[in-house]
Amino acid sequence: MAIGYYSCSSPLKNGEKQFNRGKFETAIRTYNNLLEKGNLPNDKKKEVYYRIAESYRLSNRIQEAMPYYKKAKELGYVPDGVVFHYAMGLKQQGKYDQAVKLFTQYIKEGEDFDLQRRARTEVKYIEDIKKLQDPDPFIFINNCASLNTEEAEYSPVFWKDNQLVYSATRSKDLVFEGTGGGYSHLYLYEYDPLDSCQGTSAYLDSTINTPDLHEASATFSKDGQTLIFARSTYGDRKEEYKEVNLYTSTWNGSQWSTPQLMDISSPESWDGCPALSPNGKYLYFVSNREGGFGGLDIYRATKDYKGQWGSIRNMGSKINSRGNEMFPYVSEDGKLYFSSDGHPGLGGLDLMVARRKDGKIIVKNMGTPFNSPGDDFAITFRDKKHGAFTSNRQTPEAKGNDDIYFFEDRTPLLKPIRYYLAGQTVQKKDSLETTLTEVELQLINEKGEVIDRTVSDKDGKFRFTPELEIGPEYMLVSNKQNFLIDSSIYVTADKVVEQEDVKDRPEKIVDIVLQTKVDLTEDFYEKLMSEGEITLRNIYYDFNAWNIREDAAEELDKLVQFMKQHPEIKIELGSHTDDRGGDKFNQELSQKRANSAVEYLVLRGVSARRLVARGYGEEIPEIYDAQTEEEHQMNRRTTIALIQGEDVFNGNY
Repeated sequence: MAIGYYSCSSPLKNGEKQFNRGKFETAIRTYNNLLEKGNLPNDKKKEVYYRIAESYRLSNRIQEAMPYYKKAKELGYVPDGVVFHYAMGLKQQGKYDQAVKLFTQYIKEGEDFDLQRRARTEVKYIEDIKKLQDPDPFIFINNCASLNTEEAEYSPVFWKDNQLVYSATRSKDLVFEGTGGGYSHLYLYEYDPLDSCQGTSAYLDSTINTPDLHEASATFSKDGQTLIFARSTYGDRKEEYKEVNLYTSTWNGSQWSTPQLMDISSPESWDGCPALSPNGKYLYFVSNREGGFGGLDIYRATKDYKGQWGSIRNMGSKINSRGNEMFPYVSEDGKLYFSSDGHPGLGGLDLMVARRKDGKIIVKNMGTPFNSPGDDFAITFRDKKHGAFTSNRQTPEAKGNDDIYFFEDRTPLLKPIRYYLAGQTVQKKDSLETTLTEVELQLINEKGEVIDRTVSDKDGKFRFTPELEIGPEYMLVSNKQNFLIDSSIYVTADKVVEQEDVKDRPEKIVDIVLQTKVDLTEDFYEKLMSEGEITLRNIYYDFNAWNIREDAAEELDKLVQFMKQHPEIKIELGSHTDDRGGDKFNQELSQKRANSAVEYLVLRGVSARRLVARGYGEEIPEIYDAQTEEEHQMNRRTTIALIQGEDVFNGNY
C-alpha cells in the first residue's frame, strides 16, 4: 500500500494545484486517472471522490457531482458542507423529500453557521413548493432548435429588429480548463419575427470576442448604440482585474469600438450580469463584493450628468438573500426580473419578478413553466407578451447544456386599464408649502412632442387628458409669471397596476389617475436683485467628494433655466464647507465642488464667460461654532452671487 501511495503523491499534488487554480476539468481528469490505476488507498480515494464532486459543483455541474459525493460518503469521508451540497443536488433533481432529510441532518450536525441558516430556509421553502408546481396555462414555451446546440447557450437579449444576442460556449478553438468546454463568447441570432425559432447564428464581432477570454451577458442601451457585457479570465491570466469584470463598447453603424473596462468594476470582486434600465439611467449588475447579503448580490449604479457610472448601491434584503441573485433585467413597466437560489424555488436558480406595490417591494417566484428543478435564468422581453430565457432543465426537447427557450404569454386581458396624470402646483419656501394657481403646464413625450397643455385651477389642481403609456418617461414643464420655468421628469415604469389588483372593480374599463406634485422655485431674479446672493440648500455632496449627485443635478437644472431666462446676468457659484477638517483641505475641496457646479452649467449651454467658480472653504460660515449635524449642514452650502463686469471668465472650472 505504501508503494501505491508514494507513486501517486505527485499526481495528487498536481490535482490539488489544478483545483486551487480553478482548472476544474483538468483536475477531474487528473483525479480520474488516479482512480483508474486502482492503487489508491481508501483514505486517499475518498478525498479524490470529494475533490471530483467539488470540481463539478464549483463549475456549475451539481448533477455530475452527485455520484462522487455519494462515493466519498460511503467511504466515510463527510467534510462539512457535503451533506448540504448533496441536498441541494437532490432538490435540483426534484427529490424534495430526500432533500429535506439531508437539510435537517445538516441543521443538526453541520458546522458552517451560514449553511445551517440556508438549510433551515430550504426546509421552509420546500414545504411551500407545491404552490409553484401548478403550471400557468397561458404561458407557452419553446426550445429554440435552430439556436441551441449540445453546448451552453444562455443570457439572450434583443438588439434592434429581429436580432438577438446571446452567450455560448460552442467555440472549440480553445478548451477552457474550468469546464472542459469552449470559451464563452457573444453570438448574434437573426430570426423571422413570425417564427422566432427559424433563424441563423453568427459570431458577434471579433472586436468584442477574444479567443482566450470569456465574454457573456450583453445588455444594450435603448438606441442600440452602447453595449455593456461581462468579460472574464477565470484565473487563467495574472492580471490586476481578476475573475469577471464589466466592459463597454459603442456602435458606429458598422462596427464596435474596442471594449473599455468600466470604473465600477472592482479588482477584488466578481462583477457580471449587467442590465441597463430602459431609460438608460441605471445599470444593474451582480457582484460578490464586500458588504453583501450572501454569495452574489444585485447592485445598481447610476449615470451622472457626464455619462459616468457611480453611486453604487446594493439592492437590499428584499431582493438579495443568503444565496445567489443573478441575471437582473428591468422591463419597460419597471419590474425587476432576476434569478435566485436563495428565494423560495423549485430547484437551482429560479426566475423571480419584483415590483413595488404601496411603497413596498414584492418578490414573486414566476412558477412553472418558467421554472423547473434545474437552473432557470436570464429572462428578457421582446415586447409585453414575448421573450426568451435560459434553462438547463432535463426534458426530451433539451439539446444538452443550457438552452434558450422562447415564450409567449397568452393570458387574456380581463379589464383594459387606462392611465392618466393629474396633480397639484405648489411652492415650497422656508419649509412651508403653499398652493399656486394659474400655472401653465405642458406634458411632453420622449420624442419631445407637446401632447397636452393645461392650467392649474384655484386649488392648484390640474389634469392632462391624453392616456399615458406605461414605460416611457414624460416631461412636465410648468410656468408662472415671476417664477422660474420648471421642468421635471415623470416616470411611469413603476406605476403599473396588475390585473389582480382591479379584478373586483365593477367597471369594464379601469381608469387609473396617477398623482404628482409640481413644486415651483421662488423667483431667483427678484431675490438676487434685492439681496445680491442666494443660498441653494439642495445642492449636497457626498462626504469628501465633489461629483454632482442626482439630487443636486435637479437643483442645478433650475439654475440653468434661470440663466437662460436672464442672459444678461453673470454670477459667482461659491462653495462652502463646514469646519471639520484642515483649512487647506477644506479650501481645495470647496474649490473642486464649485468647479463641478460651474462645469455642469457650461455643459448644459450656459456660457462660461457668465460664471465664476470660487471655493471659500470654511472661512464664511452661516453658523459660527456649529455643534449639531444640522448646523454643520447649514454651513455646507452653495451660494449664487450677482457680479458685475463684461467678462467674468477665469478658466477655473
